[in-house]
Amino acid sequence: MARRLAAAVVLMLLAAASGGGYYAYTMLSGDTMSVSRSDEGMVVTRKSKVSLPADGGNVVTEKAVAPPAEPEPVLSDEEAAEVELPYAVGYFADKLSKDEAIICRQIYKGITERQEKIFIKKNVIDSSDICQLVVMCVTGAPEIDYIETEYSVQVDANGCASALYMTYTRSAEDSEMRRQLTEQAIDRIVAGIPDNTSDFHKFRMIHDAVVNRCLYYEADDDCYTAYGCLVGGNAVCEGYSKALMMLCDRVGLPCLPVIGQGINESGAAQEHIWNKVMIEGQWYCTDVTWDDPLFESAENYLRYDYCTLTDEEMDRNHIEDENRFMEEPECTATEYDYYRYYAYFADEAADAETAFRRALNNAMANGEEYARIKCADRQCFDETLDWMFGDGTGNEILLDMISEGAEKNPDMDYLTTGYSVINNAVTYNVSIRLRKADN
Repeated sequence: MARRLAAAVVLMLLAAASGGGYYAYTMLSGDTMSVSRSDEGMVVTRKSKVSLPADGGNVVTEKAVAPPAEPEPVLSDEEAAEVELPYAVGYFADKLSKDEAIICRQIYKGITERQEKIFIKKNVIDSSDICQLVVMCVTGAPEIDYIETEYSVQVDANGCASALYMTYTRSAEDSEMRRQLTEQAIDRIVAGIPDNTSDFHKFRMIHDAVVNRCLYYEADDDCYTAYGCLVGGNAVCEGYSKALMMLCDRVGLPCLPVIGQGINESGAAQEHIWNKVMIEGQWYCTDVTWDDPLFESAENYLRYDYCTLTDEEMDRNHIEDENRFMEEPECTATEYDYYRYYAYFADEAADAETAFRRALNNAMANGEEYARIKCADRQCFDETLDWMFGDGTGNEILLDMISEGAEKNPDMDYLTTGYSVINNAVTYNVSIRLRKADN
């Protein structure tokens, strides 16, 4: 061990897209040097642009005149009840009043049929609320990616919305072609999921597929769509979220959108969309966008810091918007938290060694580049980082673990001369980046 610790270890802080800092141990020759650790405080998000229907459109007020000779073609209550809704829209609609749910179905049917004027049931939705209902209908239906974000609302003399004027950005034929290509991409992903796979493992495979398939990049309007994420390979948070919803729907996992803001490294709020997913009957928060972070040399980096969290954990840097038509389920379960599930979890710093041993053994046996654990609270997190840094030249126990793993897996070409540390000071995750001969 002395020969390894005699080499100097230099601490480098690189820009991380979402979480603490990126600490890299670099082995040098010469005299031993000490390292210091800075506290990043608030974790940084990524740029998260959201392209949703505007909070308000142009308002067209109906004058108090005689009723038109021909009745307005409003979808009847009975007809609206027959409209099949996507899972997420249906989930939210089930929590609305009967009349509100009817209007939800009228809007959904009108948009899917590309009606330029969608008549809705009168004297139900105040004009100040109608845009929130449209947002619910659109974000809950990931296949809808062809409406203009600005539209007009017709308001009656009572101040209630009576119709929507919509504009569509692409033809039905173009949308059908995109739908087919998106479905083919989903087919390829789902084909890789074995039969009888548990809900948790289905979700993990879907989560990984979205991260590995997509690059966070605002290229064009496609970046707001599942098509952009799964076919084009470029998306922002809205595209990631919609892709996850469509994949979950295909394998039978309930999945909802959550609209709000993510908090960046300076404490500023940015528009953002993430999800909630049901696993074995329990709801969990997930942000697949933030599990695909942006920082130097992160091309193949995939993490699980925001994979299956509680509301309390997600709320540390996510703020949900108020939308009375989107009553989200509570997320309090921890059974399928990624780190707890695999026992990569430390209740206190004394548990970190056991958690890392398990994580390192599994990662190195599979030829993976990262071994990760999660700490129960900030105290455990801080103490674990102190333990990992040792006296500034690395931790002898961790270095021994890496050497043992390299000996057990000689074909994986692991190096034993050092390791890097990545941390997320908000979710209390700590990861080791292992070195290989080819990187």
